[in-house]
Amino acid sequence: MRFLSILARAGTVGFMLVLLRETMIHPMWGSPVWGGNAGPPTNFELADALFNEWALATLVLGALLSMAMIGSSYLVRDERLVNLVWDMGGDDQ
Repeated sequence: MRFLSILARAGTVGFMLVLLRETMIHPMWGSPVWGGNAGPPTNFELADALFNEWALATLVLGALLSMAMIGSSYLVRDERLVNLVWDMGGDDQ
């Protein structure tokens, strides 16, 4: 069972590396949209695109992720009487 888990992790890492390589060598990176570069965008170009060209989408995505985190923390909360009484420091009577 442990071998199968290690094999699944190695396969996932390998798949991610292949996917990243294929994404980075795609011919779309040579288009004039990124300033006519022949390679993938630099960190500065990516940040510039995210915060200047895609500012509204970045804000909406941040708001959605914040709502998801708040909702998940609300769903995880345990409101059984035993736990509520224990949190307040009282006896369970």
